[in-house]
Amino acid sequence: MVKESFKIIESAYGKAGVKILHVSQHGSVHTIRELEVETSLTLNNHKDYERGDNSDIIATDTQKNTVYILAKQYGISSPEEFGLILANHFISKYPWVVKAKVTLSAHPWQRVTDTAGRPHNHAFVSTPLSVRVASVLLIRGQMPVVSAGIRNLRV
Repeated sequence: MVKESFKIIESAYGKAGVKILHVSQHGSVHTIRELEVETSLTLNNHKDYERGDNSDIIATDTQKNTVYILAKQYGISSPEEFGLILANHFISKYPWVVKAKVTLSAHPWQRVTDTAGRPHNHAFVSTPLSVRVASVLLIRGQMPVVSAGIRNLRV
């Protein structure tokens, strides 16, 4: 009789394609940031695979809603800073999460100008000249690793 065995080397799960358009107001002047966020979490156990026990799983909709809630609470000053806020949240809130990876893409918007060349307070147009990207990797007990760059820049 052959006994089947396996070893899970690496497992992670998360939520991709979380889109957010964050508006901040300073008097009558508005500022917007458009982000696309992906979260990926690694747990300290594999009981979901081995025994079908999903009690430690942070549901993907919970991850998505966390993005929206933290954007409302803290705002979005930069993709890197917001990625750190998200990764720190998942590591500190859930003791069984040992690794959090957050990938962000920031899509640029430009303020519309009127016929006199004055910037409008709350009107914008999408300017897809490039996409700013950032990645935050936080492993429990270690310093975060933050990387950033630009994608789709045509010169």
